[in-house]
Amino acid sequence: MLLLKNAVRLLIIISLSIGPVYAKKHHSTAKHGPVPTKSSSILATSYMVQDIDTGEIIAEKNSSEVRSIASITKLMTAMVVVEAGQNLDEVINVKPVYGIRSRMQNTKRTRAELLTLALMSSDNLAAKVLAMHYPGGEISALIAMNAKAQQLNMKSTYFADPTGLFENNVSTAQDLVKLTRAAEQYPFLRFASTNTRLTVEVPHKKKSTYLEFHTTNRLIHSIPDIVISKTGWIQNSGGCLLMSIHDRGRRLAVILLNSKNTHTRFRDGELLYGLEHGKSI
Repeated sequence: MLLLKNAVRLLIIISLSIGPVYAKKHHSTAKHGPVPTKSSSILATSYMVQDIDTGEIIAEKNSSEVRSIASITKLMTAMVVVEAGQNLDEVINVKPVYGIRSRMQNTKRTRAELLTLALMSSDNLAAKVLAMHYPGGEISALIAMNAKAQQLNMKSTYFADPTGLFENNVSTAQDLVKLTRAAEQYPFLRFASTNTRLTVEVPHKKKSTYLEFHTTNRLIHSIPDIVISKTGWIQNSGGCLLMSIHDRGRRLAVILLNSKNTHTRFRDGELLYGLEHGKSI
């Protein structure tokens, strides 16, 4: 355990020295140029709405700005776990991890349940346990996550932990469009990230109790055809939201980073999605 902690600590130090610069003040435009909008209505400081297939940019602001992405990290964690081909029905003992709260600790859950809870409910312990039980352990999972980012040409992205709790999990709106496109290729990620509710049984000696978990993205209930969803929030990231929406034959990536709080990220998401329907912001 001491060796693992030291290795993680070393990885974090390396990330601070060679990872992308965390830049709040850097301003730039997307490769195809910005689409004029009344961006003052959007509280997120960085966002992009893009047609995944044609590359058409519907709206963008500071889309190459490197920012902390919080729990959007979990989408990459889940992706490398699924790619590893591990048995989704395998039952895993969920032990407590210092500094991470969860109602699931001291229970036994399948890998499929952990993936769903990490994506749907953004459960930090679920993501941590998935990485710990990745082939080779958590360090190998982080190596795989960063290797996958490079494979997807996410040049401004770096992952320092599997949960998103570390502020130096960073990316850009442009890079996250690439992650969204890749995530669509995995049916289980589509299912787990857009599921709205999961009930898990916790057996006891006399009788079982049941825990209810729900989606962290309320827009799933109001916007049809969201096929990939992930929310994020820590103090240094602001409100974050990643969605892929299939709309009238188009696949739209809606990415926003550093909204004011966990509520305004949904308001921003609704406004950005509304652009495709001719609404002004």
